[in-house]
This record gives sequence, structure tokens and C-alpha cells, in this order.
Amino acid sequence: MRGLSNDVGETMSERRPRVAMLISNGYAPDTRLQKQAHTLAAAGFRVTIIAWDRLRLYPVTARERAPRLLAETLRAWPGRQVEQPEPVSVVRIRVPAGYRTGRPLLSKMPRFWWHALHELRRIRPDVIHACDLDTMPVATLYRRLTGTPVIYDAREFYPGMVQANVGPVLSRALDVLDGWVTPRADAVLAVGERLAARHRALGGRVWIVPNAQALPTDNGTGSARALIREGLGMPDDALLVVYVGYLTPDRLLAPLLDAVCALPDVWLLIGGVGPQADLVASYAARCPRIQALGWVPVDDVVTIVSSADVVYYGLDAQNPNSFYFMPNLAFTALATGRPLLTTPVGEIAEVVRAERCGVVMRAPSADAAIEALESLRDGVFRAGLAEQARRLGRSDYNWCSAATQLLDAYDASLCMKRGVRQHVLE
Repeated sequence: MRGLSNDVGETMSERRPRVAMLISNGYAPDTRLQKQAHTLAAAGFRVTIIAWDRLRLYPVTARERAPRLLAETLRAWPGRQVEQPEPVSVVRIRVPAGYRTGRPLLSKMPRFWWHALHELRRIRPDVIHACDLDTMPVATLYRRLTGTPVIYDAREFYPGMVQANVGPVLSRALDVLDGWVTPRADAVLAVGERLAARHRALGGRVWIVPNAQALPTDNGTGSARALIREGLGMPDDALLVVYVGYLTPDRLLAPLLDAVCALPDVWLLIGGVGPQADLVASYAARCPRIQALGWVPVDDVVTIVSSADVVYYGLDAQNPNSFYFMPNLAFTALATGRPLLTTPVGEIAEVVRAERCGVVMRAPSADAAIEALESLRDGVFRAGLAEQARRLGRSDYNWCSAATQLLDAYDASLCMKRGVRQHVLE
């Protein structure tokens, strides 16, 4: 194992420890990683994000300050005095590739790993934060060469996600890889209980860090709600449903679209891009109560969700990843006190049922969506669900709680390095 410092004559207790965060997308930004990166910067780490800009869309290097809501949340972090953190550095590797899975992508991934290894050698981090399974091979190799602790951020059930897009052969290979890298990580971060249980069974040391949302200061009520409804020309008593995210078949948008078309006092805002953008546009063209927003900037998501009476998120049981997936949008709904409407699949449905913070459809169908929306038109019933959502967003699923879990994982990974606990985490 290498020494405590990468700099001659400088110990870790005399400088800010370095974190290198690896991610295999262009960081546009990625909302989970953004929250983690700026939280670590606020806690005293010097953070560099190494991103794979496959489509060459973004600057090669950048400096990013924490978004407003996140900065406000960190300043209100219980028990911590958080000053304005230094910006997070972003370095992008521009190996050209798409987002297709299979051989075209696999042929490019070693080039990304090679360039990422070069950046790691340049940065000389004290800890590597590897997002998803596809960044773990290079992180594990660097750990083998230098002894640098590795934190594996298991954001999704990666083998299951690949199986849905490619097939079982590659999925089984990735399952083997997952089982090999998990016990070799110094800490594993999981988004929920199901994924945590899987990685514990593989021998991982697991901390649950949900995709919790930074809390809006005004709870999202009032101005945003009034402004958006006025802009849409909505009646005051109409029910507004919101979905913001990727427009893909496994989000089961068609049943919701059919249900809204059938209910004259229900409106729908859909934000996002993806393969089903044309489907959404076709519904919006024939039903004026459906509004397609296109791409929504990250900073605007909370505002749009705040205008809603109900937030929708569907998951397809045919995709194995759906049973582990914990979407950012669901936690944004909880943070703003908005009830969730979801399909009967996965851990998010279990949370909604157990906590009574929304409605779980009996089936992924238009009839079931109509039935659920009709129940949500009851204002008293909906207010009770909203209060439960707000309670969860302020307790179990707020970013301050998640950030504490994040730093606990870093503490456990780095405590063998004298000075880190005192310098950063206390």
C-alpha cells in the first residue's frame, strides 16, 4: 500500500484529501453524482469527476458550483458548519461512442478505462468513487496497483439492466463481474434495501445512500403551482399529474396517457426526451390537457414537480432492473410533499404501500390508471397522502440523512489512513 500522501513532504492531515469520481456518461450533470460530489466538497474533500463524454457534447474541463437547492440544504446540515465549498472539477474523456449496449459499446469501453487510468495517475486520489459496474474494473485495477480505497456506488442492478437491452449472455458475465468486484470494494453504496441485500450477499460492506432530494425552502407551494397552472389555463379544481424523466417503453407511459385522455378533469405535464417522445407528442396533439415539455433542465425539475397534485413513475416488470431501481423523481416528489402514483413493481411500490404516500396501481393498464386517478381526485384523501410524503421527505428520504450515510462510508473506507477522520469527517 502506498503512503498517506501523494505529495513529497505533505501528509494527508496537511491538505484536503482528493476524491476521483468515475462515471460512464458525459455528466450533464448526473443528479446523484452531483449531490454526492458537492457534499464531499462541503465536507472538506477536493473532488474531481472523470466522465465519459461519448457524444462529445460538453466541455473537456469545467468547474461546477453546487446548485442553489443543494447549497441551501448543505448550509442547513444538522450538526455541521458548512462553508461555501470549492467548486467540483470535471474532466471529460471524449472517446466517441453511443449508448448502445453490446459489441459496439464493449469495443470502446477499454479505451475509456485506459484514459481514466491516465487521469487517475495524474490526480493521484486518496479515494476512488466508482459509479456503476462499468467503472469498477479500472477502479479495482488502480486499487491493486496503489492501494487506493475504492467506493462502489451501485446505483442500479446493472446485469439486469443490460439483460433487458442485450440478452442473458452478457448479463451473466456482468453478474460474475459484480460478484468479483463487490467484496474487493472498501465500501458499497446502494440506493435501496433490495440492492443493499444483494451486495451484502456478495460480501460487500454496504451503506444505503438513497437518491434523496435537496429540500426546497418553500416546499414548492404557492408561486410555482399558481404560475404553471395559469400558464396552462387549468381550472383550479383540475388534477395535475407530472412525469419528468426518460421517455422509454419501460416507464409505461401509454397507460397513463390513455387514462388522462379519458378523464376530462385531469391534466398531464410530461418532461423529457427518449424513444417515446413521438408517442407523447402524438397524444399531446390530440388532447390539449397533455403538455409535452421536452428536455427539462435539472434546476427546473423541482419547480415543475412542485406544481403537481400527483407525480407519476411507472416501472416495467419485464426489466429486471425495475425491482431494484429507486428513481430520483420519486424522491423529488417526497421532498416537495407530492403523492406518488406508481405501478406495482419493485421497491418504490413497496415504499408507497408501506408509508401510504401515494397510490400503487393494481396493474400497468389504462383501466387501472383511471381507477387510481379517480381515487386521487378526492382532495381529502390526496392531502393525507401528501402529508405522509412530506414527512418521509423530511425524515428518512432527505439529502442530509443520505449525506451522513455517504460520509460514514468514506469514514469507514479511509479510517486506516491516519488524519482523515480528524481532518475531514469530524
